[in-house]
Amino acid sequence: VQKDGRRTVSVMQYNILASYLGKNTQPWFLYGAEIEPEAREQIFKLFNQRGPDGTPKHKWPEYVEGILSPEQIQEVETQDAFFRWESRREKLVNQIVDLDPDVVSLVELDDHAFFGQSLEGEWDSVFRKRPRANSADGCGIFWRRSKFELVASEGFDMIDGNDDKGREKRDRSCLMVLLKWKTAGNNVAPLVVVSTHLAKDPYNKAQTAIRVRQVTQIMATLTTFTGQYQARDSPVILLGDLNARHFGEIRGIARTVWQIKGDPIHKFLWHATDVNTGATSVTKARHCRIDVVQYLSSHMEVLDVNPMPKLKDGEVIPNAEHPSDHFPVFVNFMLKDGYEKHRECARAWLECVAGREKVHPLSNEELRDAFEFFDRDRDENIHLQDLEEACFELRTNFHVDVPTLLLECFPENQISFEDFLRAYEASLRTDRLRAVGDLECAFRYFAGDAQSIHIDTLEAAFREITPISFSDDEVKDMIGRVSGAAQASVHLHDFCEVVCKATFPNREGREALVASTPKVARSPHGRMGTKEIGHRLHHLQKAVSGKGLQVDLSPESDGSNLHKFFEED
Repeated sequence: VQKDGRRTVSVMQYNILASYLGKNTQPWFLYGAEIEPEAREQIFKLFNQRGPDGTPKHKWPEYVEGILSPEQIQEVETQDAFFRWESRREKLVNQIVDLDPDVVSLVELDDHAFFGQSLEGEWDSVFRKRPRANSADGCGIFWRRSKFELVASEGFDMIDGNDDKGREKRDRSCLMVLLKWKTAGNNVAPLVVVSTHLAKDPYNKAQTAIRVRQVTQIMATLTTFTGQYQARDSPVILLGDLNARHFGEIRGIARTVWQIKGDPIHKFLWHATDVNTGATSVTKARHCRIDVVQYLSSHMEVLDVNPMPKLKDGEVIPNAEHPSDHFPVFVNFMLKDGYEKHRECARAWLECVAGREKVHPLSNEELRDAFEFFDRDRDENIHLQDLEEACFELRTNFHVDVPTLLLECFPENQISFEDFLRAYEASLRTDRLRAVGDLECAFRYFAGDAQSIHIDTLEAAFREITPISFSDDEVKDMIGRVSGAAQASVHLHDFCEVVCKATFPNREGREALVASTPKVARSPHGRMGTKEIGHRLHHLQKAVSGKGLQVDLSPESDGSNLHKFFEED
C-alpha cells in the first residue's frame, strides 16, 4: 500500500432491507395492488396495533382484509421474486464489491455472518444487534484491512423512554469505531465512523421526538468515546438511515437540548455537514431521502458523490437491478492537513468579527488554533504585521483596510488571546450563525406556525424530547434559560438568540483556556470590556459592508465621524 499524497477515504451507507423484513406483504410495499393513500393509511394503523404484551394484533392478511380485495391480496402474495433473500444477498455483496468503498455502513443487517465471510478477503467488520428480541437486524461497520486497523469500537442501545410500568424502552442501536490509518504516523488523527438506524416512519411527526432522543444520545456517546481515546479532534463521519424527512429539524432540536443544558458536547453537533443526494428510498409508500452521510467539513472535503439511480415513472425498488428498498450512498472524501484546518479556523474567526458571511461556532481548541495562526511571532499578541500577513495568506477579499481597522477596535492596537475570545463572543450573534435555520425548525416543532409558545407547552415538549437521564431540575433550568425571568411565553427570535449564545464555549472553559496561556505585560490602560469591543466591531462590520469607510475607530476619536455617518445613513 502506497502512502496517500493527500489522504482520501471512500464511504458507503446502505440499508440492505433485512431478510426477515423483505416481504411484499409489508404495508410499505404491497406491490401489485394499486392502493390509494387513505387505504394505505388504514392498513398501517391495523399493522401497527399491538396487544398487551407488545406483539402485533394482526398478522398477514388480517391487516389488509376488508381494504384490499381477495384478488389484490393474491397478487401481492405472488409478487415476491425480487424480495427473496437468497438472490438479494448475492446482489448486495456484488454492489459493495463493485463500488469498492474503504468504509461501509450496513443497516438492517441481520446476516452479518454471511456478509463478514463474503467480504473477509478485503474488509474487517464489527456488528451491533438491535436490542429488541424479535428484531434480528442491527448495524455493521466494515473497513478496508489494507488501509485501516481498528483501535476501538463502541456499541450501545438507545433509550426511547419508559413504558407504563416504568421499564426502559429500547429498540434501536448505534455503533462507532475508531480507525487508525495504516500508512500514517502518530501525528495523523484516526478516523471516527458512526453507523445508526433511527426510529421508523419518516412521515410520522410523533416519531420525531424519539429520533431526537436518539440523536442526543449518539452525540453524548460520541463525546465520551472520542474523549476516552484522545480523538476529540479526529475527523468524524456519520452514516445511517435517519428515517427523517427534515434533518434540520432533528439537528435543531438536538442542538437546543445540549447547548442550553450547557454540558460539553462534541463539535459534530454544530459542525456536521450533510452530503446532498437525491431520494434514497423509492417504494409505493414513500419517495424520500432518509439515508445520510454527514461529516466534519472542518476536517475533510467531498471529492465525489455517486448520483442516485434514475427510475422510470412508477418504478419502485427492490427490483431486478436494485436488491433493496434503499439505494446505496457512496461518497469519496479528502482529508485536510493540520495547517489547512488551522487556516480555516482563522478564516472563521475573521469572518465572524469582521466579515458578513455566516459561520459555524468554533470550539475552545479551534479558537486557540486560530489565534496562533495570526500570532506569527508567538508573543501572545497579534500586531499589524501579523494580521496583514495572515490576511494575505487567507486571501481575504475585503475592500477596506481590515487589518488596520480591526486593530483599532482593541486596546493598544494589538489583540491578546483574552481579547481575541472577547471579540468572538461579542460577534457571535444569531444572524451570524449558519445553523440558525435548524433552530427555527426546532422552534416550529415546539410552536407550530405560531411566533411564540407558552412556557408550559415548551416545558412539556422539552420533557418529551430530552433524554430520560435529564433530571426535572435540569429541564426546569433549561426552560428558565430560554424563557428568562417572569415571561409567560417565548418568541422565535429570543429562542434562537438564547441557544446561539449558549453555543459559545462555556465561561469556565474559556477562563481556563486563558489562564493556561503565557501572560504578557500590559499597561493599566490596556483593558477593554467585551461590550466595548463588541460596539467597536459592530462599526467595523458596517464599514466592511460598504458603510463608514472613512470612520476613525481609534481610542482617541470621539466617534463624531462615525455618528454623523450613521445619522446620514
